[in-house]
Amino acid sequence: MTRPWFETIFDERYPDLFAPLEGDAEEEVEGIHGFLSLPAGAAVVDLGCGRGRHAVPMARRGYRVTGVDISDTMIRMARKYAEREGVEVEWVQEDMRTFCRRGAFDLVLSLFTSFGYFSDAENQAVLDNIGNSLRKGGTLLLDLRNAGKGLSRLEDQDKTIGVPLGRLRMSVRFDRRTMRAKAEHTLERADGIRISSAFDVRIYSMEELMEMLGRAGMEVKDFYGSLTGDPFTDESTRMVTLAIRTGF
Repeated sequence: MTRPWFETIFDERYPDLFAPLEGDAEEEVEGIHGFLSLPAGAAVVDLGCGRGRHAVPMARRGYRVTGVDISDTMIRMARKYAEREGVEVEWVQEDMRTFCRRGAFDLVLSLFTSFGYFSDAENQAVLDNIGNSLRKGGTLLLDLRNAGKGLSRLEDQDKTIGVPLGRLRMSVRFDRRTMRAKAEHTLERADGIRISSAFDVRIYSMEELMEMLGRAGMEVKDFYGSLTGDPFTDESTRMVTLAIRTGF
């Protein structure tokens, strides 16, 4: 049986295929730190933490951080990063569909489009887990690619960029029936080696997210165009949803 993409993509290839598209994590964490005004020592979980790009800088700022990821490879990379930086982070290898600690966190981070991997019912279960894991008044920061910039118009995309290791080709196709974006990244390295990975993500509208978050016990406070709280427009690169846990 073929394993689902999210069980195979997050391996040693991932940094080569996706790092060129990632933002500056230190700047993003600084933006989150200033934007949310969290209390000192707040409990934070980075859901889908990858190799710790955001979890480690958050811990460096004095937050009590838990990093959760399904990939043992990513967790190993994250643990080594934290050791190099001399910070303590709790690393948990677990599927976000099952990870839940009732009322444990002041902030849940879901960054760099780490949501929408599964079926609608499973994606709702992820949000339910988040809602249950937040303390009353706790915050979810959900960072997705802006569905209003190309995605909601369902425009197929092909783009090739130069990266330090060679040339990276990105192809995106949209299934109009399922509202999922199916993408493939292919890196042609300068040494002639070719690596690729494919993934697909459910694209949710703002209205759908508001309804799903409401079912999970959260209330959307606003949508932003960046992790620093820039105003959200149709041309924003990111769609950052700020939601609050309203009660149990």
